[in-house]
Amino acid sequence: MLKFRTEQRTRTVPHTVEGVTHRVTESFPVKTPVLPRDWDKAAIRAASTLVLALTAVAVVWSTVSIGSLLGGGVGYAAAVVFDVSWLVVLIVEWMARFNAKKREVPRTVGWLLVAGAAGAIFWHGMETGTVALAVVGAAVSVVSKVLWLVVMGFVHRDLSPADAQWVAAEMSKSNAKLAIAGVRRQAAAAEARARLELLAAERVLREVDELAEQLPSKPELVAEPVSGSPDTASGPVPLASTNPVRTAGVQMPSIAELAREQIKDGATNKDAAEEILRRIPNANAESVAATVRRERRGLQTNGTNGYL
Repeated sequence: MLKFRTEQRTRTVPHTVEGVTHRVTESFPVKTPVLPRDWDKAAIRAASTLVLALTAVAVVWSTVSIGSLLGGGVGYAAAVVFDVSWLVVLIVEWMARFNAKKREVPRTVGWLLVAGAAGAIFWHGMETGTVALAVVGAAVSVVSKVLWLVVMGFVHRDLSPADAQWVAAEMSKSNAKLAIAGVRRQAAAAEARARLELLAAERVLREVDELAEQLPSKPELVAEPVSGSPDTASGPVPLASTNPVRTAGVQMPSIAELAREQIKDGATNKDAAEEILRRIPNANAESVAATVRRERRGLQTNGTNGYL
């Protein structure tokens, strides 16, 4: 007999008060059929729970036996490796329930791990002098493995050759999308790093250019030597350039030179800066303005006519 249950749901309806209509929310009951209980699902859950409990007993037993066989202490940690590895391959086998080929490897590895654990338990039992303990202890791990084999046989979903090929094609398409996404993510990260490197290089070059613009571009002349020195006949001696960055570009006037030229022609600070930026478009505006102010102060200090 089909059963029903009543559920409360909401909907919006028009509601009018004094000629003004708004949509409001109201609740209403709905009868929905109750699905019959899935006894197959409940049964497999119960069986899995029981087998899992038996597996826990087997894990504890094998851990104690193998740990004692290895002298205790760190030996117990080594004993856990057998059973934990066996449980891992069980999980992998369940994940491969739709692929018969992928199930072969975890199933084979699981049997090898169980055989190793059972052999170690049997060895421990024989060393203690109890044959029954050796046989029963080893049988616990084997029985739990067999029960898991039965449960997995029910969980596995075998597909026809055509369906298996269709599933393989769908999985291949999905894996290709994941691979493309991963490659694009790596390419985007590499592109981002490259752009950051370029930005850093451009920043360094800009700072070098600003520093070069603030330094004199032509060698200055020293005062004439004192009378009687060996170099009195040679006249003024030019100093070596302290700015090798600007040495290759001495043919182009520096910002300081352009600033002095504009100031001597009677230009204001603003006009001088604008003219310099017109001639050197890639110059920094703040650096140009600072250079103009500094050159004007220098000219005024030296007694040269400069206009404020």
